[in-house]
Amino acid sequence: MITALVTAGVALTMLGILAWYLATRFQRASIADIFWPLHHLLAGLVWLLLIPETVTLGATLAFTLLAFWAVRLATHLSVRQVGAPEDHRYTAVRYGRGDSFAQTSLYLIFIPQSLMALIMSLALIPALTVPEWSWLAFVGLAIALIGLAWQVAADLQLTAFLKHAQPTHVLSTGLWSLSRHPNYFGEWLFWLGFCVSAFSLMESLAVLAFLPMVLLTYLLMRFTGVQRTETGIENRRPDYHSYQRRTPAFFPKLPGSGMFKTPVGDLLMDTTRAGFRLLKQRFGWWSVLLCLGFGINLGIHETAQASDQTGNQQTWVFDVRIDGKDVGFHQFVTTQGPSGFDITARAKFRYRLLGVTLFSYDHEVREQYDSNMCLVTIESETKTNNTVLSLKGAATDNGYAMQTTEENEANIETVLDQACLMTFAYWSPKLLTRQQLLNGQTGQIVDVSIGPVTAADANQNPNQYFLKGDKMDITLGFGQGGQWRSLDSKLPNGRKLTYHLRRSPPMVATN
Repeated sequence: MITALVTAGVALTMLGILAWYLATRFQRASIADIFWPLHHLLAGLVWLLLIPETVTLGATLAFTLLAFWAVRLATHLSVRQVGAPEDHRYTAVRYGRGDSFAQTSLYLIFIPQSLMALIMSLALIPALTVPEWSWLAFVGLAIALIGLAWQVAADLQLTAFLKHAQPTHVLSTGLWSLSRHPNYFGEWLFWLGFCVSAFSLMESLAVLAFLPMVLLTYLLMRFTGVQRTETGIENRRPDYHSYQRRTPAFFPKLPGSGMFKTPVGDLLMDTTRAGFRLLKQRFGWWSVLLCLGFGINLGIHETAQASDQTGNQQTWVFDVRIDGKDVGFHQFVTTQGPSGFDITARAKFRYRLLGVTLFSYDHEVREQYDSNMCLVTIESETKTNNTVLSLKGAATDNGYAMQTTEENEANIETVLDQACLMTFAYWSPKLLTRQQLLNGQTGQIVDVSIGPVTAADANQNPNQYFLKGDKMDITLGFGQGGQWRSLDSKLPNGRKLTYHLRRSPPMVATN
């Protein structure tokens, strides 16, 4: 993650310097507007390449939406600036700085723009890197799509208006009748959608996903957006004053549908407006956004916790790293029923160097155990790079019947004469009593030795156990209540693989 942040910071700074060079050469600081969406696209590309989680459908949709927004907006602004004078917002700064503007604009405009784009693009990281998407994450993408459509429609209406209107005319139809800056509102809604997605995909401190909206709201309403755009506009468009009186600046007014025109509806709407107005006056818009996000966060996580408890289902989710580099995730879900346990597990690893995948591993398995934690059935599929291996097994009267199938190879059937088999079920404390374990990928029996780690080697955690076997050197960590908390493994090539707990169950469901 740190490598990706540093790389993105350097890349966006270099892009900002390029924008400054072009602005200085062509005497047009408004080129900065064209580079604003390109900064975000570059940052999103860095997140996608250097944070090596599995590229999911959600991540693909998110990046496609981001790319369309960035290319469309950069193209629109480029076409609009051809043959037009420099935007008056930048001209005012140029006159204020005089001859030093060419040099000072680098750290007054372009480097700060790169930094602000980097902060905004942090909202993209969960959508582009988290492998498991929730329904709310897709709702966030839908909000972003609506915001993009709103912005495109507003720009098209403005472009059509400017082709035939006089310089003093005011556009007050279509979306421009609902808001004086519907294009800004569309961009705000676009990024709100990504923040909603980030909020739903973050496991802790999810409300922080809305912090980029604080920056964007300030930029669009106070810094470079509404306030500066409308400075002196009445001198150029005399009718704009009356337009300001009847049309809100940013958030669109609802069409007069009458849906709230009842005494109760009026009271609710007035109370809501008064509450939000008080928060805004006392603390600013950031408080409104954070309160909304905090309330949604509580509701969703309480619902998720309640769902996890249903049917005695417990979930472990680990982020997997090799020598500190994120390579993927491993998820275990156990469900306890009257006759035993049902377990599903998924692992997806991608080891990348400079965006090139050097190693990939995808593993899915479903296991059923009886009440004594003896394996009843197992079915798994493992894809290592381009090799696929399938395993099916079931307990019979004569032992365990196993069938393994490698892609383009004949089935291999074996019968294991074992009384009670168990896989590498790290989540079950009964694992610690075993001397043999079943490899849930190959169907082979593995001899292991398991015991407590000595105090001198336990890194101040007394609940650690070693698990050793042929080419295996694993350390397992457990909590005070017996919950599985960590895994460290020494790889044959001298590297270290570690599991970092992202999500754990509140109690242990298995014995």
